[in-house]
Amino acid sequence: MKNAKIIVCPKGKSSYEIPVMYNPREFSVTTAATISGKGANLQFKEVAPEDFTVTLFFDTYEQKTDVRDETRPIADLVLPTVENKETKQPPICIFSWGGFGYKGIIHKVSQKFLMFNTNGVPIRSELTVTFKAVVTKEEDAQFKGKEACRKLWTVKSGDRLDLIAANALKDSGQWRKIAIANRIINPAIFPEECDIGRELIIPD
Repeated sequence: MKNAKIIVCPKGKSSYEIPVMYNPREFSVTTAATISGKGANLQFKEVAPEDFTVTLFFDTYEQKTDVRDETRPIADLVLPTVENKETKQPPICIFSWGGFGYKGIIHKVSQKFLMFNTNGVPIRSELTVTFKAVVTKEEDAQFKGKEACRKLWTVKSGDRLDLIAANALKDSGQWRKIAIANRIINPAIFPEECDIGRELIIPD
């Protein structure tokens, strides 16, 4: 069985791995969607990965060594170092285990010491590590639904269907598609007073 690991990717430097002593018993991944629109015109606006938290177990009872020597490389990832003190940019880290990978920066590490030797040195610890997601431009576009979801347009005074089509679809000639999708019966007098503030569906 392969152990989980944290892959650290400092900017401009070679990546390196921090092995995890014991694989986690569980972890959860949450993705939150932002919804816009009203009534029957509800649409996905964007999807964003939330923070990822995993609890790791470390035990040096048999080795009779300080468990903090094992947890320090992970705990230090939230501290400014010689590598990043100029830019104050934390390194991108990847939690990798069994085909699963979460990419982000580690912005919180909590340590709970569970056992000590007779001298008071900790020899058992739980390390709770929290990642904040980092995505590429392509991933950000996917999460925001730029390729998969229809857009919405809030009507304001002075709007015309051809201008909306030119802005939203880069083609003023597509105004008929917008009119049909939104059941606009008389495009010539659009927008009427009752249309101001209305959200139009922009077809894919």
